[in-house]
Amino acid sequence: MINCKTLGCNVRISSNLNDDFCYACKGKVDRESANTEQPDEQTSGADNDYWVAHIVDPKRLEPCSVECDDLIELFQMSYQEGEAFKAHWRNGQLRIGKGKPGDTHLRNAQKFNYYSGRQLVMEHRKIS
Repeated sequence: MINCKTLGCNVRISSNLNDDFCYACKGKVDRESANTEQPDEQTSGADNDYWVAHIVDPKRLEPCSVECDDLIELFQMSYQEGEAFKAHWRNGQLRIGKGKPGDTHLRNAQKFNYYSGRQLVMEHRKIS
């Protein structure tokens, strides 16, 4: 069992549903998507499914879902660390078929390289 992926909905659903929405939210999503045209597959930067990971067979704990931003906040990551972490997260989501539309592994590697470089400069400044 997993939670419906609609933000704010806490309904537990069977994980064998194709789109992970409860029946009430599924109807709402279908109505909303019928009323809005998406010009391309780019996202708006708002909350998206690729920021949530469902851990169905964890090593020690019960199955759960985690959100990228929650982990960034928990570990008190800097902006640069968070952006590098998100690049790794998006790469992982691409590998399992749940990636950001239009995203590539190369783009994420470039982002990771850039933000890691910025973090390195900041750490050097602290000890100089």
